[in-house]
Amino acid sequence: MSTTANTPKKDIIYELTYGQHWLPQLEPDFNPGKVILQRRGDVLEIEAILTDSDIHDSPAAFNDEAYRHGDVFELFIKAEGSSTYYEIHVTPSNVLLQLRFTVGEPLDLDKARIWDSQFLESGTEHFDGGWKARLKVPLSKLTSQNPIPALWKIACGRYDYIPNENGRRRSRISNTAPLTAPNFHRHQEWPVYDLGGQ
Repeated sequence: MSTTANTPKKDIIYELTYGQHWLPQLEPDFNPGKVILQRRGDVLEIEAILTDSDIHDSPAAFNDEAYRHGDVFELFIKAEGSSTYYEIHVTPSNVLLQLRFTVGEPLDLDKARIWDSQFLESGTEHFDGGWKARLKVPLSKLTSQNPIPALWKIACGRYDYIPNENGRRRSRISNTAPLTAPNFHRHQEWPVYDLGGQ
C-alpha cells in the first residue's frame, strides 16, 4: 500500500524528520535529525542534518558495510511502480555504500553492490553538535522510464552508534518513514513524494 503523494513546498521541496515509529515512544537520548529534498532538473539533492554529540566514524573503504560499526546516513529510493530500488549509505567521513535491489528477491549485498564510483556525488560536514551528509543523485540512473517519473518512494535511515554500560557501542536506528517494524527495506511503507517533472 502506497502512502498518498506529498505535495512539494515552493523552495524547500520536502523536509523530513527522523523517528522510531515502530516503538511506542522514542528511545532515551534519541538524537533528532532532518532531511531536506530538492529536485533540480535531473538531479535529486539531499541534505541530512544529524544531531550527534558523539560521532562514531569507523574506518571504512568504498562499498564496505560501515553501518555495522559506525554512524551512517542512508537513502532508500524507488520510482513508483518500479521493481527496483536503491540504498545509498554515507559515513561521517564520506565513505559510500551503493546498493541496488529487486523487489521480491533475497537481500544479497554482494550481488547488490554498485561499483561505479561516479554513480552520484556526495559530501559530508561536521558541525558543533552533529554532522551533515549531502548527496546529488541523477534520477536517470535510478530508472529506465522516459521521461523520468514524478512520483518516488523515499525513506531515509540512520545508524547512530552510542556507548553502552560496558564501554562498547550499540546502534540506535531511526527512519523518516512511518515504518511499523525496524526494517528499513519495508518499501510498501515508504511515503510517496511528488518530485515534479523535468
